[in-house]
Amino acid sequence: MTPQRWQQIKQTVRKQYPSMDEGREDLLVNTSEGQVKQGEAEFVIFESPLGQIKLQLQKKPKVEDKKFHYSHRQGDSARVEYKHSETEFVYTFKAYRLDDMDEWKEIDASSFGG
Repeated sequence: MTPQRWQQIKQTVRKQYPSMDEGREDLLVNTSEGQVKQGEAEFVIFESPLGQIKLQLQKKPKVEDKKFHYSHRQGDSARVEYKHSETEFVYTFKAYRLDDMDEWKEIDASSFGG
């Protein structure tokens, strides 16, 4: 998925579903140091015949290197250190549907057919 293709998808959704909500959010990951921002996501939410749908484009820095730090002491755990690119990003497209419990459940890509 490219940012240009994402803009096309948003325009299509705007035409078909004029009452939509859009915005940005931070992608947070729980680490041993607490929550860390891993990237950001742009999303659109709209009402479709399937119910409320959320389309999201995630933007994360590309992982350039991964180092494992092992500890042989009892009670100490291993950890992984990542080196991220400053200029290159990885884009991921995800689709979610609001379930009966008001929680976003990811739609499996294989259910789209192909």
